[in-house]
Amino acid sequence: MSIECGHVTAGSYMRELCLMFLADNWLWLVLPVAVCAVLAIWVDVRFAIVAMMVLFIVLPMVLALLYFYYGLSQEARWSIMDKSVTIGDAGITLEFTDERMKTHVIPRDNVRHIIEKDDVVMLMLDGKRYTCLMLPASVVNPDVAQRLRQLVTQTH
Repeated sequence: MSIECGHVTAGSYMRELCLMFLADNWLWLVLPVAVCAVLAIWVDVRFAIVAMMVLFIVLPMVLALLYFYYGLSQEARWSIMDKSVTIGDAGITLEFTDERMKTHVIPRDNVRHIIEKDDVVMLMLDGKRYTCLMLPASVVNPDVAQRLRQLVTQTH
């Protein structure tokens, strides 16, 4: 089954990636700010400055590291390039419209699971924690979604 896929914008790719990261790690980001806020009330007002430093300096730096680690990965490039996707028994074949990009095959056992959102379908791949291939939800009709689910369930 082959679909002309197009691409996901870089902004939507990073938005979904940051939302996944924040959903998994929200406690570690909120806890220092909350502790500093309590300490600012009860001990010293200067802890409010520390809380603001964590919020406005540390958090953006963490998101910048997330961008450099995942946003510049090969899978991110695959997601934002124009391509056609073929789903076969061997896996998922990505054929790019840019002649500088090679055709790439993602083996079926590399796809761990599928996350369907309103505007993207994320194929979570083996490797780093948030490694995924994103396809626009507009091109993933129910037949394609069913074929992708079969590909994942046959493997795992």
